[in-house]
Amino acid sequence: MIFLREEEKEPFDVIVVLGAAVWKGGIPSPAIKRRVLHAVNLIKNGRAKYLLLTGGLGKHPPTEASVMKDLAVKEGIPPNRLILEEKATSTYESAVGCIQIMRKHKWSSAIIVSDPYHLLRATFIFRSLGVKAVGSGVKGGRESNPLWKWVYYYIREAAAFLWYLTLIARVRIFKIGT
Repeated sequence: MIFLREEEKEPFDVIVVLGAAVWKGGIPSPAIKRRVLHAVNLIKNGRAKYLLLTGGLGKHPPTEASVMKDLAVKEGIPPNRLILEEKATSTYESAVGCIQIMRKHKWSSAIIVSDPYHLLRATFIFRSLGVKAVGSGVKGGRESNPLWKWVYYYIREAAAFLWYLTLIARVRIFKIGT
């Protein structure tokens, strides 16, 4: 199972919320809002006890993770159930940083929250780094962007996924050769 199924109620150790843009003045983008609200719903439904919010400093301060924390607290999630990874500026860096945090907490399973176009690659990265991960896609993004932008997102994701597969293959070939 690569995507979270509603009928399966197995709890996970943590819900990882992948970052998105912060707008000028520290305003959360619609993508950040959708992702956090989706994750809050998952936590309130007992899918995990903690939210791991990941995203560093982008074009505008503050960090994506800190903006997500403020949103989650406003939605009723206690701060002691929120963990921040504030250095990552890419999906891969987010996975590595989150996995380091997960290991400190002895966590091995995660629900990865992002927009649907991003989930296949994001979940694959977490899985390839040893986490039992499933993706949970946020609804509503398509309505807030024009079609050309979604086409661009999917093309960008396909290229990024192929690049990541190439990197993994190179690492595995190198390990086999040594």
